[in-house]
Amino acid sequence: MPNPSYEKNLPKGQSSKEAFEKLKRFGPNELSSQKESFWKMILSVISEPMLSLLILCGILYGVLGNLEEAGMLSLAVIAVISITIYQNNKSKNALASLKELAPLKARVIRDGKVTILPSREVVPGDVVILQEGDRISADGFLTFSLNLNVDESLLTGESASIQKESIADLEKNIQNSASRQGLVFAGCTVVAGEGVFQVIATGDSTEIGKIGRELKNISQSESPLQAEIKRFTITFSLFAGVLCIFLIVGLGLRHGRWLEAILAGLTFSMAVLPEEIPVVLSVFFSLGAWRISKIGVLTKNLSAIETLGAATVLCVDKTGTLTENNMKVRGLYCEGEHLECDSKLLEIPERFHSLLEFALLASKKDPYDPMEKAIRDLGITFLSGTEHIHFDWELKKEYPLSSKLMALSYAWLSREDEEVLIGAKGAPEAIFDLCHFPKELLNEWANVVEKYSSQGFRILGVAKSKAKTQGIPENQHDLSFDFLGLIFLEDPIRESVPASVLECKRAGIKVVMITGDHAGTAKSIANQIGFDPSESVIGGDELETLSDEELVSRLDHVRIFCRIRPHQKLKIVRCFQSKGETVAMTGDGVNDTLALHAAHIGISMGKRGTDVAREASDLVLLDDNFSSIVKAVMLGRRIYENIQKSVSYIISVHIPIIGMSLLPVLTGDPLYFFPAHVLLLELIIDPACTLVFEGVDAEKHIYASPPRRGKENLISFRNASVSLIRGGLIFLALVALSFWGKHEHWTFEKIRSLSFLCLVSSNLGMILIHLSKELPFYKVLSKSNPIFYWICTLTILILALIFHVDLLTHLFGFEKISSIDVFSSVAIGLSVSLLWELPKIQDNS
Repeated sequence: MPNPSYEKNLPKGQSSKEAFEKLKRFGPNELSSQKESFWKMILSVISEPMLSLLILCGILYGVLGNLEEAGMLSLAVIAVISITIYQNNKSKNALASLKELAPLKARVIRDGKVTILPSREVVPGDVVILQEGDRISADGFLTFSLNLNVDESLLTGESASIQKESIADLEKNIQNSASRQGLVFAGCTVVAGEGVFQVIATGDSTEIGKIGRELKNISQSESPLQAEIKRFTITFSLFAGVLCIFLIVGLGLRHGRWLEAILAGLTFSMAVLPEEIPVVLSVFFSLGAWRISKIGVLTKNLSAIETLGAATVLCVDKTGTLTENNMKVRGLYCEGEHLECDSKLLEIPERFHSLLEFALLASKKDPYDPMEKAIRDLGITFLSGTEHIHFDWELKKEYPLSSKLMALSYAWLSREDEEVLIGAKGAPEAIFDLCHFPKELLNEWANVVEKYSSQGFRILGVAKSKAKTQGIPENQHDLSFDFLGLIFLEDPIRESVPASVLECKRAGIKVVMITGDHAGTAKSIANQIGFDPSESVIGGDELETLSDEELVSRLDHVRIFCRIRPHQKLKIVRCFQSKGETVAMTGDGVNDTLALHAAHIGISMGKRGTDVAREASDLVLLDDNFSSIVKAVMLGRRIYENIQKSVSYIISVHIPIIGMSLLPVLTGDPLYFFPAHVLLLELIIDPACTLVFEGVDAEKHIYASPPRRGKENLISFRNASVSLIRGGLIFLALVALSFWGKHEHWTFEKIRSLSFLCLVSSNLGMILIHLSKELPFYKVLSKSNPIFYWICTLTILILALIFHVDLLTHLFGFEKISSIDVFSSVAIGLSVSLLWELPKIQDNS
């Protein structure tokens, strides 16, 4: 770029020697990362109660000689450890991604010369040159600026670029944090103009570095399901341990056969310890991640799938999430007429041509600024091939924006004329000033601007002028401008957002908009996407004055937060969480990172999102489709309900096994079931509680039900009671069968054989009754996956093999029984299970 405007304002900068000393003192201009010992990470993972239970069960199976089951649980342990370590690395990966936001090179003045250096070598005190398109390498204050506009959406969330201007008093500028007009920040992008700044902070001391440091100290909230499973595991483990000791001691003292007592204790432990639950969670979450990927959502944290189904509050970042983060011209206004520029617009009437022509002349030929891009796109679309496009004209003079006059002008020389034509655009009041409006006309146009700005538009005024080639004045005010009209621009909402917001409302989810934009823009967007007009608004300055308690008391009536800064987003999320809400947070910028990491579910944008936002989140919308969130919520609810069904089934089928394990202590009978029997039952229980229930379709009620509250238990008192009653009824049936056998003087081997067949058939019946809470099993089974039929077939084949091979019959302590006895025991087992289908049959008759 020949003779850039900043050259005459360049300071000498510091010497290479000074810079080298500062580099040693302050370190490189990059964000630090924290390393953690791999083995320490492994130890922290396996200390989780559920994982400890898996390891304990694997050891137990190994001791019993069942290497296949031990191997399967070992693989599950490895898988869970790997997944958990991956989750624990999210903060470290997020910090690493923050580094990627730093530019590779910077134009720095050293020893009085412009030198291009790696950005990591920039130090405090350096003088850095900025040009259009540059990414800023460090924080600093401007010593020179010319029409400098910076995109700070990365930090603030505000979609519009910020005008920057050098301010002589640095201390005053730093203290005035609301505007910070003379400060520039690392990671932000120059969208227009030129500038020179002096570095005041590098690396971790920059604004973006402060976010990184705070990110290290934020702990992610434990999901409700994780907390409940932890409590459940500890409780059941203690219960199993106490009863196991009681069983061993009781049988040992009663019979003196300690080996048999220990065997009975191990059998009981296998019956009580819910080792299926961690396997259920692993399978449901893994398959859930696969299912959710089919709707365009990448799962980074598996437990977030379930938690999403419990979301009660969805905090939505406006820019890039509700909107496209892409400025578009939405209207033209001149001669008292408003022209809407939407998808239905086929042509622009002649009276608007001059307005758009000079708006183009007031913009660069190849603009970087998003508003100038929008104007250029509209002009090329509707003015191409007319005399109103002048891309071949020569730029003779530029009048930049200034703090005194928020308007810019470009003077162009046509190839035919000796005159230059000048296009001006800027803040409407600045254009009115250039055109020297009288008071009445000024008031009239001010009302027009107020009308459309209240609708959320960003408004630019446009004017034209001309001058002699040799007599172009130095000041815009010396030109005689004619006012042409107004241009309305906005960052349009995504087409799918209103329907998605409505779906969220129907699902009982509070949608909260958090934005760095002004209140007027936020309200306009809220109206377009279907928010209730009566919803309250809180601005960033007001939020800063509220204590956490005061904010919590107002959250029931506030759905819009505007002019919000990064740390305030975190405060909003934390306050919703303190109310007991399960919070999902969407975002795509660095300004969203802290809130994404702290929320129960962080959801980032896959296409437009920054790397740091994606790494700090739990879910990534691959197609940036907001409607995918609603689908994911419904899928999360389905997964949670199916986990409930699975756990209820697990509890029900374990009750009779526990009861029959304890019965010998009370009756003095031999053991009813050996470890081999329990392992055989696991062939039914394991695939049933995982694959069968995971494939059950969502029931209709979950779409209209409000979200479950954070305090609602997976294993509620009601559900646990029903499961205990169902399992208890099976146990009573087995006890009755045992006493009937004794009364009929059956051998104990026959009693054991019929009891086991009854227990197996009741297990199969329990699968059927847990398939649906509303419909009879025969209306659901046909829609489910074929795993149930494979389980039934495999069970029949194994039992037939056991009862027809003498060695196996003896090994299991059985004896051959008649077909009538087989039919009777199976009928009893199915009857006590399917009894619970009667109310559902009546309701659906």
